[in-house]
Amino acid sequence: HLATGVVTGVSTNGWTTVQLDRSYDSMVVVASVNYDESQTPIVARVRTVSDDSFDVRIDRADTSIAPIAGVTVHYVVVEEGLYTTAGHGVKMEAVRYSSTQTDDNSNWSGEVRSYANNYANPVVLGQVMSANDPAWSVFWARGSSATSPPNGSLYVGKHVGEDSDITRGDEIVGYIVIEAGSGTIDGQAYHAGVGSDSVKNVTASPPYTYSLSGLSSASVAVVSVAGMDGNNGGWPLLYGSTPLSVTLLQLAYDEDTIKADERNHTTEQVAFIVFE
Repeated sequence: HLATGVVTGVSTNGWTTVQLDRSYDSMVVVASVNYDESQTPIVARVRTVSDDSFDVRIDRADTSIAPIAGVTVHYVVVEEGLYTTAGHGVKMEAVRYSSTQTDDNSNWSGEVRSYANNYANPVVLGQVMSANDPAWSVFWARGSSATSPPNGSLYVGKHVGEDSDITRGDEIVGYIVIEAGSGTIDGQAYHAGVGSDSVKNVTASPPYTYSLSGLSSASVAVVSVAGMDGNNGGWPLLYGSTPLSVTLLQLAYDEDTIKADERNHTTEQVAFIVFE
């Protein structure tokens, strides 16, 4: 039950409802923002994930409350569950759980999870899927150390970077794990992977690119943190007005400006999946 799409005109003022063409028993949503260096730091928020729709908005990750509108958000939706190559044509799992811990620039432990499948090269993509706390938080994932991508070990969760308010309520976190490579899901071609440690901050010299293969077109992409090299915390974004082509994915990294009015960030690896 794969659904992908692009939502335009998303704002900080109110929620945009995304109507899907089928119902889900237990939906997992992953959303990614698309912007450039002219935009203040923002993250995608998701809530009311049920049946055949979900709500999305953006939150500022700075000290201003001025409204922002007209932001584009990419999304992927699947049914929670375990998928195998033999049974479904793809090795993948989609999971929801209640996240009770919030990481920040002084703590990058994450919440330990286990894989349902065995993966040679896992790609982990996730989303904070509820808005129980009015303040922003964003998904992240790591492996055996805070700076390594998910590997034989898996830790996921939510973080608030350098926000001076590090307390958050419990939230529903959803994540998708898929084997790196190319294939099809519900007849829709994809390419998934964890790229090189080369994606730098949005105010440096973006875009930073990852190569794609196995696609005849490219319409939707979502991206996630794959280990955290920069201790301030941050998140990847789809960069620029045309972040996708058949052969390239354009990216940058951003971080909040709540504690310090700068967005400098070291190079990071990013988990991604791109769909035709």
